[in-house]
Amino acid sequence: MRFTVRLTQSNGEVLVRDFEAENAEALRARVLGEGSFPLEITRTDTAFRSRAQLKTESLVLFNQELLALLKAGIPLLQSLELLVGHGKDPQLRRALTQVVDLVREGMSFSDALEQAGSFPPVYRSNVVAGERSGTLPDVLGRWLSFQKFAQVSRRRILEALFYPAFLVLVLVLALGVIFNVVLPRFAEFYAGGNVEMPMFTQVLLGIGKVVNSTLWLQGLVLVGLAVLARWMVASEAGRKMGERLLLTLPKIGTLYRMYHSSVFSRTLGVLLSGGLPAVQALEVVQRTSPSERMKAGLLTVTDKVRAGSSLHLALEQAKLLDPLAVEMVRVGEQSSALPEMLDHVADFFDQEVEKATTAVTSLIGPVLILFMGVVVLTLLLAIYVPLFNASSAVK
Repeated sequence: MRFTVRLTQSNGEVLVRDFEAENAEALRARVLGEGSFPLEITRTDTAFRSRAQLKTESLVLFNQELLALLKAGIPLLQSLELLVGHGKDPQLRRALTQVVDLVREGMSFSDALEQAGSFPPVYRSNVVAGERSGTLPDVLGRWLSFQKFAQVSRRRILEALFYPAFLVLVLVLALGVIFNVVLPRFAEFYAGGNVEMPMFTQVLLGIGKVVNSTLWLQGLVLVGLAVLARWMVASEAGRKMGERLLLTLPKIGTLYRMYHSSVFSRTLGVLLSGGLPAVQALEVVQRTSPSERMKAGLLTVTDKVRAGSSLHLALEQAKLLDPLAVEMVRVGEQSSALPEMLDHVADFFDQEVEKATTAVTSLIGPVLILFMGVVVLTLLLAIYVPLFNASSAVK
């Protein structure tokens, strides 16, 4: 959640800053722990309106240029000043201008990114790890590699799902035209003659008449579905409900679990490679995970690791990941090569997700085409059989 805090510092100065936090109580404790006193805490995002983050493509391009400058030996502030005003994304230019001003005032790069508010939490956490370990260029390089891989994987999944989604859209539009236009016309045609119609044809024409007379209701349903979709995407309760529905689907549920296991392993591996402590890295993964199921489970995992439990034991008890992934984490902890093992786990799940996506989408296409053919054939027979019967009776 995004909050704006009006706070007073120990020297009496009153400031207004933006923060990311789980809730207002946790943020209040954080501000007090930093030696300031919160005067007013206001949430700046809601279930239906959240602060937009930078586009991934723009952020990747910016970091490629920043990494090149840092590797050339140019100091961070000077590198940021050289990049101000560059790029085609106006949101990035505004955010970068604010970051440069804050860094000039003495604020750290990671704190300036948080204050700007548009940078993703995972990226800010990587910057924190790079600043603490003194290896910011290396951390940015690993983050860039991770983002490039994520973009390729996301594009493959979207490309695989495009054809089934197109078929579903065509089917919905075809049924809409049939029930709103075709069936009412045939109902008028049959009403003017003495044609004996089967019961199925009568029921179908009656449905078409009702549907055609309730266009306003269809519009309300579409608006309601749009609001419901927005709620399921933007609100925590909606995401939980949507995730429960996805997990109940036979093949889709398995694919969904594997995908989020891959995201967890890859993100945690990148953060640990950057030098971030395990507990803090788990907290970042928990906050930024797109899966509400993973978020809830990782709260327990983080508490157990903070209390001294090993990571693989906490994951095994939470039952969040595949047993093979938990075993790889155990081996990684024992061999002090946990980031590398997490990368191997992510690679394995990425391959499984790609194979499962190809299998599911290759099956969905023919099934949808068969279903569309059966529906259209049934409708045509129901409409034209009375005509065939009438013509036979005339002969």
